[in-house]
Amino acid sequence: MTVKRLHTISLPLLLALLVLCAGARAQPPEAVVELANVSEGEAAAVVRLPGTVISTRDAALSAEVAGRLTWIAEVGDFVEQGKPVARVDDHLLQLAQRNHSAQIARLDADIAYHQRQIERLQSLAAQNNMARSELDQVESQLAMLEQERKIAEVALERSRYDLERSQVVAPFSGVVAERSAAEGEYLETGSPLLRLVDTQRLEISVNAPLKVARHNRAGETVQVESPESRAEARIRGLVPVGDARSRMMELRLSLSDSPWLIGEAVTVELPESERFSALRVPRDALVLRDREVFVYTVDADNTARKVPVVPGAGRGTSIAVSGDLKAGEPVVIRGAERLQEGQSVRVIQHHLAVTP
Repeated sequence: MTVKRLHTISLPLLLALLVLCAGARAQPPEAVVELANVSEGEAAAVVRLPGTVISTRDAALSAEVAGRLTWIAEVGDFVEQGKPVARVDDHLLQLAQRNHSAQIARLDADIAYHQRQIERLQSLAAQNNMARSELDQVESQLAMLEQERKIAEVALERSRYDLERSQVVAPFSGVVAERSAAEGEYLETGSPLLRLVDTQRLEISVNAPLKVARHNRAGETVQVESPESRAEARIRGLVPVGDARSRMMELRLSLSDSPWLIGEAVTVELPESERFSALRVPRDALVLRDREVFVYTVDADNTARKVPVVPGAGRGTSIAVSGDLKAGEPVVIRGAERLQEGQSVRVIQHHLAVTP
């Protein structure tokens, strides 16, 4: 009798204990997070436009003298400014230089002879032993020789210049991207040789609608991103000429320490409205889950609260948002990936300001 009653009392207690244990297991553990405050700053409606990374110096080099190509740099070679990228056979140019030097030497000899003749004729003319007309003739010949020497000097300078141009040098430091000629080919003046590209000085070219360009000025910074990287770029210049068909104009954005290569496609965020005041949060605070964008705030009792937001324009590490937030309110920037609504949190660091 006592044993039966004991079993009758113990069964409900056992079930209650099981329910309590299950509830304890369902309660998520305390999450470790870092916080940053919501700030207020300027923002604008933005449009995302495709852009292309280009080089500010991209040159197609050509042969400057005619001749047989004896050497040309390989594709992929890095060439420093002033170093050769191609050489043309210069044997005929050296012969021309020697020929012009010889002509100048011959003219110098003729000039020296006529100068001596003039000195003798002047001495005879002083003694009235010759006609004045003969002296005038020799002086005229000397003047003609001096002019011929000047012409020969120009020809010699031209041959030296052509000899220098037989070696094509890099106008800037860069990488050989293409070759249009091979060793052994005969080239005419102006024949294409290779394409040299500066891979360090990069820009982004983006075509924007004219109405968008009105809200952008040189010197302002905009956000640029690709699936792998994100960076800020400064608007270097705008080309204030719109295409009559597309109603588009070009903007050039300068890059420093670019994470991209020449030719890569990027996405550029450009303001398309007047700037207005908006709330900003760190980009790390945004959580994308189940096609929903939200942030987590932390209540006074250290519990997480989910707040849906609509992201706007980004600037550096922060982004404008609209939602049920207030300036100065803390949002989770680390540890939000697995955070749940109402979960207890433990704050290990609280950043007071949002980096612009």
